[in-house]
Amino acid sequence: MATFTRKKLAHIQLANSKGDVYDPGTSIGLVHTIILFNSNTTAETVVLNYHDGTNEYAILTKSLAKNETLFITIPGEGLVVDASSKLTGSTTTASKVTCTITGTEEA
Repeated sequence: MATFTRKKLAHIQLANSKGDVYDPGTSIGLVHTIILFNSNTTAETVVLNYHDGTNEYAILTKSLAKNETLFITIPGEGLVVDASSKLTGSTTTASKVTCTITGTEEA
């Protein structure tokens, strides 16, 4: 039986073009919380996607006002991100939106 460890899965500033936000590599990650903070003086549009290894699906498109923080809690076991999948994302202006993802990862 797998053992899962609580941890910070990602802590990055989003780019203005789509890039990887969280990739568990060969592990399985369970995303429980996503925190987005817009440090810009203007609104930023944030896009987060779930890529299953073949197709990419938008899971969030949200405009964040200046200095706004958005907390997203995923109930139950969380969003499963396995070895063939990852989360990607972008924002309007590079390095203005911080994205922190917490959860558990297979040890």
